[in-house]
Amino acid sequence: MGIHDKKVVVIGSGIGGAGCAALLAKEGLDVTLFERNPFPGGKAASFEKDGFVYDTGVHAVGNGEKGPLGEINRIVGGSLKFNVISSGNRIIIGDGEALLPLQYSSDDAILEILEGIGVESRKKDECFLCFKELAAPRTHEEIARLDEMPLKDLIDRFTDDSRFHQMMNATCALLLVLTYYQGSAGEFVYCFSEAAKNGSLSYPVGGMGAVAKSYLDAFQKMGGCLKFNTPVTGIKVQDGRVTGVTLGDEGETVPADIVISNSGLQPTVEMVAEYLDEKYAQWVLSLKSSYGAVSVKYALNSKVIPYPLTLWMPDVNDSHMLDKYVGVFYPVPSNMDENLAPEGCQLVLAGAVTLPFPERSEICEEVLNKIEATMSMLHPGIEEHVLWKLKTDVAYIAKISGRKLGEVIGLAQDYRQVGKNRPSPRLPIGGLYVVGADAGGRGIGTEMAGDSALNVYRMVLSDIERI
Repeated sequence: MGIHDKKVVVIGSGIGGAGCAALLAKEGLDVTLFERNPFPGGKAASFEKDGFVYDTGVHAVGNGEKGPLGEINRIVGGSLKFNVISSGNRIIIGDGEALLPLQYSSDDAILEILEGIGVESRKKDECFLCFKELAAPRTHEEIARLDEMPLKDLIDRFTDDSRFHQMMNATCALLLVLTYYQGSAGEFVYCFSEAAKNGSLSYPVGGMGAVAKSYLDAFQKMGGCLKFNTPVTGIKVQDGRVTGVTLGDEGETVPADIVISNSGLQPTVEMVAEYLDEKYAQWVLSLKSSYGAVSVKYALNSKVIPYPLTLWMPDVNDSHMLDKYVGVFYPVPSNMDENLAPEGCQLVLAGAVTLPFPERSEICEEVLNKIEATMSMLHPGIEEHVLWKLKTDVAYIAKISGRKLGEVIGLAQDYRQVGKNRPSPRLPIGGLYVVGADAGGRGIGTEMAGDSALNVYRMVLSDIERI
């Protein structure tokens, strides 16, 4: 059986699944993608309401065209385009404010950032050295040596400045959706230094959903078969190899030589647990997920916020602010792509990190209320311009992804489970792979899923003669 006779099934059309499916279809493989939802993109989908196009989550793309999402698009001949956010990212910590420009690793940029957020004058030199260390380009070997260290421990080697620590903890939450007590120094430095090197912070034209849509359009043009509203409920295994998948409640069997799951590592392992070594299955199922997030999506009748991206955090030493408000990241997609809102209007997506457990709805409600209070404090009068608001919680994320938790990224980039301690996307069943943020890549959220798609694509091609 030659490469073109191999039948591939991809489960899920998130960025990892859509990207990997398109890449393999370009190689001439017979690829079918099954998506449980009536729309593509998973947690990176976009939807339209009254002329506004809003994302499932709260996004920006750290490396844009120069990162893995752009690389996939070029390989498959997709139509995806990015708008570079030339003004960079605004960061506010308490009463300190700074702008992270696209090229934020230069000496002048770092000094301006430190001055803006309000580090202590006597500690400015040590904070400068720490920032340079975090933003410096690294080899894969150097990153690996930092993998099993919490980011906080790395920063502690340089400085104890409170404002600097708060900024880096907030940035860790933005990039990894973890605190810097848990986030891997290696993963953070990889993400932070790549973005500094590339200077290509971007937003996809058409919204985040345009990423998967571009890949899937190319996939179908190359002969790939895409089926929506078709949940995969089981993976068939015989003699240690996959033989196909089962669909829906009826249990229809679709034969396959290769199955690539974008439904999450842990849900995939649960589907095939009876065929796996018990210790391996228990290890995978014990791994921690990232935090979840909630969001308030504002459709406004006028342009209230001039900034494309803002990360705001209350000063941790201000108990009054901590009681009333919550740290928020709020992109304004229509400032980056004017076609995402009707003329003269504005779309604002404000998100905050929280626990990923759908059953803890009272926590989600509290955080959502604090988001609204925070936005009203930062932008007085915003409520007067609201045409409609949509609040999303972790149950919303879980429903879209089909997972038990409403985590943002998937398996956490926790210092105890990254690098060599992260599961391989090649599962110990012949022909079975996992793609997406859970395994096989590095990077910031959606870019980690894209990196995984590229790596799994290459892995399958390397393995295919033995399958």
